[in-house]
Amino acid sequence: MLQEGPIAPAITLYIKIPGFAGLYRHAVSGRYYGMKKLNGKRREKSLGTTDRKIAERRMKEWVGNMDKVDSEVEKTTLRQLLVKFEAITQSQVKNSQVTTRAIINHFVDWWSFGLDAQVRNIRPSHLDEFLAVHEPRLRNTTYNRYAGFLKQLFDIAVNDRVIAESPFARVKTPWKRPQTPVRKIPTIQQFQAIVASIRSQRLTDHAQDSADFVEFLGLAGLGQAEASSLTWGDVDWELNRLNIRRHKTDTHFHVPIYHHLRPLLERLQAKADHPSARTRVFKINDAKKSLRSACERLGLPLFSQRNLRQCLIMRLWKAGIDKKLIAKWQGHRDGGQLIMDTYTEVFGDDEADYERQQLQKLAA
Repeated sequence: MLQEGPIAPAITLYIKIPGFAGLYRHAVSGRYYGMKKLNGKRREKSLGTTDRKIAERRMKEWVGNMDKVDSEVEKTTLRQLLVKFEAITQSQVKNSQVTTRAIINHFVDWWSFGLDAQVRNIRPSHLDEFLAVHEPRLRNTTYNRYAGFLKQLFDIAVNDRVIAESPFARVKTPWKRPQTPVRKIPTIQQFQAIVASIRSQRLTDHAQDSADFVEFLGLAGLGQAEASSLTWGDVDWELNRLNIRRHKTDTHFHVPIYHHLRPLLERLQAKADHPSARTRVFKINDAKKSLRSACERLGLPLFSQRNLRQCLIMRLWKAGIDKKLIAKWQGHRDGGQLIMDTYTEVFGDDEADYERQQLQKLAA
């Protein structure tokens, strides 16, 4: 990288190169220097070479970059850039904001080159070092989030003309192919055992509420956020469906009150004793701790609340429900493509069973 530096005041030591505006050669060292006026101020730069052709190329590059950089902001520090980045990304959905905040915290804690360093002095090798430190503990998708943060951060600097080129543009590994996820989905028997285990904890104050919550996730196939915000006004007994708002995308969709779900909802409504439309169906926001404890007691994998939702997707798939309808009941609008892309490796032999079921219909 070219290094900027002042030209010594003894101008007689510098020989102007004819035919190339602003190019000078030091009479003793033979090194070339550039000089140019910008907005009435003289700018000087060592071109770091004694080779005339290289000097001319670097001079053109330097002058060209001067038009891309705003002299009013070129001394912006990394700390100031991070503040601007946070202001720009504050419109992200809540989960994305949490992820971004965590990455920024890791970046600030690790960054050994100083947050008050000027952005123009940050090199690609600095970013390579940061990514290399974190790479061993990160899955490829998480690595891509870290790399994406760096790209967005320095793109802001380029767009604001703080720097002419982003140092991320020359990072050695800007992206890694995501690994195929290994999904843990409980069987119906495992799911039922988990609910029973939570419900059996008589000495726990919220055992019944937690069991109801976990059971609902697995029977309705909804996420924790949707379940925790569900009100009795969202339960449409007449049309036999639940009116759901997907928190992540702020979209609305309907979920059937499946025959296996109805008894639970009827019991919860009876226990609520004539609730109003605004009354929440569940008293708790999540059952993460209860679920984990139940899995440990039963010697099962540590299933997440999301895994319970996936249990219903698997159940519908095994029942032969069309993937487009499953996608619709999950609030997806892609005709089932996400369902297939996400769960193909989980379905495994079940997918072959499903194909055989469909072929048997032709023979009927």
